[in-house]
Amino acid sequence: MDGSGGLTPLGRIGRSAAVAAGLVLTAQPLRAQTPAPADGGYTLGSGLRLGSSGVRLGGYLATDWEKAKGEDAVFTFDDLSLFVFGDVGPRVRFFVEVEDSKFWRVSGGRSNVEHHADLERLYLDYLHNDLLKVRVGKFLTPVGTWNEIHPDPLTWTVSRPLASYATFPAFTTGVQAYGTVAGDSRDVDYNVYVQANPCLQCSTGDRQTERMVGGRVRVRRDRLEVGVPLMHYVDRLSRDSVTLAGVDLLARAGAFEARGEATVGRVMRESRADADSEYAYYLQGLYALTERHFIVARQERARSRDGDTWTGWTVGGLYRPHPAVSLKLEFQSATGRFPIGEAGTGNRVLAGFGVLF
Repeated sequence: MDGSGGLTPLGRIGRSAAVAAGLVLTAQPLRAQTPAPADGGYTLGSGLRLGSSGVRLGGYLATDWEKAKGEDAVFTFDDLSLFVFGDVGPRVRFFVEVEDSKFWRVSGGRSNVEHHADLERLYLDYLHNDLLKVRVGKFLTPVGTWNEIHPDPLTWTVSRPLASYATFPAFTTGVQAYGTVAGDSRDVDYNVYVQANPCLQCSTGDRQTERMVGGRVRVRRDRLEVGVPLMHYVDRLSRDSVTLAGVDLLARAGAFEARGEATVGRVMRESRADADSEYAYYLQGLYALTERHFIVARQERARSRDGDTWTGWTVGGLYRPHPAVSLKLEFQSATGRFPIGEAGTGNRVLAGFGVLF
């Protein structure tokens, strides 16, 4: 047995990626999860400690390249994100994320710079115990397995499935209670959140709201995780009233991983009494060829509240030379239309590079 403890290639990279994801999701210093850098040095993906202040700097960088059939190739400096986080006493921590997205594009020999700086997250956490934590501020809405850990270096494909962001507000400005009920054979995670105020910098996300209440329960047992979210929100622009339910799944067996999400919403229009429906889902399979090389395939479909439908197929490969670094290549074929997000049509090739620092 080697130092990996007998884990499969997917298990080893999954464990390492989870450590890196801890920086993004919980904003806690990673010294308890990874070996401490010698002499106060720096480890890629763990953030940089600012002296003895308890404050760290981190973030990520992502670029992508896209070539659709019959169109010029487009290179995009997609994301440059900065994290500032740390502890304020033994039970309180803070997290701030500022991001500049899609600010440099090169296509057809032409270059365009247009900054889109956003305040993605700004919150305080009160850590009472494992069972009860309270978050106040602007945070990622806990729906599915993708939205809370979506930085490019930690995901498996360049493109993002519509079900992971296009049918609900990806950000919440409000209050959230969350925690874990530990058991002998399984753990149960819960989130309950409410927003009753204007969103903080509403330009972030494709859906925005000023009123929302929701929750999620996720059961984790060995290599299987199943989550069920439920929410009600009022769209800030259209004033549509939406009740949304869903399910998400993550299962691992040896070198194979399956993950998927589905959401379905009942949409009440402000202008009429009858209701419309909206749904989206994806199912994705991943196979670890080695500790660093992976192949992935995904099928997804979405129907908007206006009756538009979109269907997509994606196949690709991923190389992780380090848990915090990713190189991706994928082919996507899609038909139909979806008015929210970046759902393309026809055939396209995508490539991406990302690093968590």
